[in-house]
Amino acid sequence: MKKGRKIKKCKGIVKAVIKNAISHEDYKKCLFSKEKHYRLMSVIRSRKHELFTEEVNKVALSADDDKRHVLQDGIHTVPHGHCRYNGRYNLHTL
Repeated sequence: MKKGRKIKKCKGIVKAVIKNAISHEDYKKCLFSKEKHYRLMSVIRSRKHELFTEEVNKVALSADDDKRHVLQDGIHTVPHGHCRYNGRYNLHTL
């Protein structure tokens, strides 16, 4: 990371939307409140060799992750199937 530059990434979201409509505060709100954030995007699509534009409302940020377990502090995670996690114990002791 270059000095003073923030890196923002969202899978499946247009770069212009990431740059202009998503802030670092949105990432924190999503992580701690567990709510999904939707963003409206304009995209060019082709169906049967015919081009047209569409406005798509997609989930830009989501705290759900099916491959990791979030610990009780809401920040740290362990991978699914971790040797010290079986779903019954508090994970804050890991």
